[in-house]
Amino acid sequence: EALAAVARVRSVLAFATHEFFQGEGFQYLQSPLITASDCEGAGEMFRVTTLPTEVSKIPTTKEGEVDYSEDFFGKAAYLTVSGQLSGETYAC
Repeated sequence: EALAAVARVRSVLAFATHEFFQGEGFQYLQSPLITASDCEGAGEMFRVTTLPTEVSKIPTTKEGEVDYSEDFFGKAAYLTVSGQLSGETYAC
């Protein structure tokens, strides 16, 4: 019951926030959460992968590198550290 009440309050607050900013002429931007690029270049990147966690089972290329073609995304993917790059494409 308490968790449902919290979810309802969050929903109403999120709606009110979006409604206010839409009324002020702002656009809501949903920037990607997963990216293949390092946006800031200053921090640790958090890898997102479906490859095995056991090192001996990770597929490798002939050169001994991780074979990301067998991963869900087909290349190295990370949690994004910044939505700024997506925001800049919308800037006027």
